[in-house]
Amino acid sequence: MSAITIGGDLIHYEVLGRGRPVILLHDWLGSWRYWTPTLQSLATKYRVYALDLRGFGDSSRNPQKYALDHQVHLLFDFMRELGLPKAAFIGHGLGALVTSEFARLYGDKVPRMLLISAPLFDPGGLDKRIPAGRAVPLTDNRAAATPVEAPKAPETTIMNAGTAMRAALQEAARARSPISEPPQPTDPTLAKPEIVFPELNARKEAAHNPLQETMGSGLENLLARCFKRTDSEFEKLRADLAKIDAAAVRQSVSDFDAGRMLDRLRLLPMPMVIVHGTDDPVFQQPDENVWNYLTKDREDTLVPVPLPGVRHFPMLEAEVFQRLANEFLDIADISKMEVKERWKRRTR
Repeated sequence: MSAITIGGDLIHYEVLGRGRPVILLHDWLGSWRYWTPTLQSLATKYRVYALDLRGFGDSSRNPQKYALDHQVHLLFDFMRELGLPKAAFIGHGLGALVTSEFARLYGDKVPRMLLISAPLFDPGGLDKRIPAGRAVPLTDNRAAATPVEAPKAPETTIMNAGTAMRAALQEAARARSPISEPPQPTDPTLAKPEIVFPELNARKEAAHNPLQETMGSGLENLLARCFKRTDSEFEKLRADLAKIDAAAVRQSVSDFDAGRMLDRLRLLPMPMVIVHGTDDPVFQQPDENVWNYLTKDREDTLVPVPLPGVRHFPMLEAEVFQRLANEFLDIADISKMEVKERWKRRTR
């Protein structure tokens, strides 16, 4: 067992292996513990970290730091404290949500990411939805600033990194019920410029938040949909539920917006694999509209992988998952992954 103190809070993590760093982030239904098979599988070639976010597992409870942006900045401080300039990320459920936002803010720290059972909902109108714009890394060097992706997107004013960060944090604070001052990394001088999606930030439509209703049905009820109560996995995961602060669940989903989540994933420039069980009882398998929207213009860098007959915990249910995770980390070009059930984009 390992732990560090971040912002006065004890943050628990486990680490195994040697090599390039990989960070595992857990779901709402558990903690680092269910990553044990993945830790053991990846540790033969990588140094793998599995940590508990605030309010989960053996990390501190701190209701003032449960909102999504606080959990994101926890990752920044965690990597800084452990001297990790970058790491591949594997995020499950809540971990997928935190990973995607961390990648938006600190894209240079995330060379690639694998998302599992991510909350991907169809907000409607995806066939007519206008792409949210290009991703622009904020920098003080205007001459060096170049678009990351989306060649047809409109030009965007390049802002000072500090000004943009303050504006983004103020916007996030206005969008949620205030629980504290906007979070900052423990050492703000080390913060990296975020990737700004200008049109995405300007969207004014009402938020579509089915995640709030889903998680409001109760963690044990959700777990019972994933495993029979007589299954050993159910009992192991149930023991972790007692350690979860319900406020950490509520606050992490309060600002979720289905459309914004899809826009974010579509615009992030790093290679990404999205794994989803076809029988997931917590988050239904994304439909064709969602997959089409996500893969448009980036079929070689965003790979959807449906796992037939698998529910919400592929790392515990399907042997193929460990092979898939290793291949994701090993292969230079993820479009060449030899996954059996890769979803192929349909042309209309």
